[in-house]
Amino acid sequence: MTADKRGCFRDRTENQRFLAGVFRGRSVLARARTTTPSKSGDARAQRSAEAMRATFLDLIERKPLEEISIKEITDGAGLSYPTFFRRYATKNELLEEIATDEVRTLISLGHAALNGEGQGSAFELCSHVHAHRKLWTVLLNGGAAHIMRAEFARIAEERGHSGPRANPWLPVELAAPFVTSGIFEILAWWLRQPEDYPLDDIVALFDALIVDVTARPRVVPALSRDPKTDQP
Repeated sequence: MTADKRGCFRDRTENQRFLAGVFRGRSVLARARTTTPSKSGDARAQRSAEAMRATFLDLIERKPLEEISIKEITDGAGLSYPTFFRRYATKNELLEEIATDEVRTLISLGHAALNGEGQGSAFELCSHVHAHRKLWTVLLNGGAAHIMRAEFARIAEERGHSGPRANPWLPVELAAPFVTSGIFEILAWWLRQPEDYPLDDIVALFDALIVDVTARPRVVPALSRDPKTDQP
């Protein structure tokens, strides 16, 4: 082999080693991505995320969270294993995304009840949690609970400032965390009861402890200072 050929061979070998290192680096970086999908193929990435969420929700109804593997999620969604890490860094990150969506669903279902517009929405809210009991048990007993409480309080406060309220004299910054804490304490207590605990009973408790206390229109008490004047 001539010197030129040996030199070309060495160059080609070094290039191959360099490219192998690049691709190894890419695989590591893929696992460190955040929950923001890549800009290219966003619609496809969203479909993949929805498939993984649906599979995860199905798995969580059948087995404990700690026994669910990422491979099970991707296999059930019909996706490759690395696809998971293009959107989520960990399984818990997927759970947190689901938790945030569940909070928004809860607020949407309970909006009428929390604004003094009737008990029907309290039933819808409780029925939703009842239908997804295992998921909510995981959410409220795991690391997502504080995220759910914070998101619920944030959205409740936003709506309190932007929309009509049954008792506008109540300070939003006080009412939002008060109602949030009450709702989540009721749900956590309920999920610790036997599964046959009557749904109508929890609705009655919700109505008595949350709706009657905070959402029914009340006569403005004789406060020495109007809370509305303290709003930023």
